[in-house]
Amino acid sequence: MEVDIAAKTIVVSIALIALTDVALQLDNALAISSVASGVPPAYRFAVLAGGVALAALCLLGFTLVGSTLIERIGWLKPVAGLALVVIGVKLALDFIRS
Repeated sequence: MEVDIAAKTIVVSIALIALTDVALQLDNALAISSVASGVPPAYRFAVLAGGVALAALCLLGFTLVGSTLIERIGWLKPVAGLALVVIGVKLALDFIRS
């Protein structure tokens, strides 16, 4: 029974991570396509491919650097969490005001 609960927890966690990743990639896709729309058609595919590759490399690089820093510097995790809370509150207030 315990294995079944653990397996469900892992599957749900993977699904949530995948959903978050898809949402973030959609944001990247919109930004890259808006840049590519201003490029001559002959270069559009190269700009799209380069933008997607650069976004993937940046995501990988920043994830590796961030996880390494959080792992090595103990006080960084609560500071990063506080920064996320402050950013979230600011976004919520800006949304309410507009």
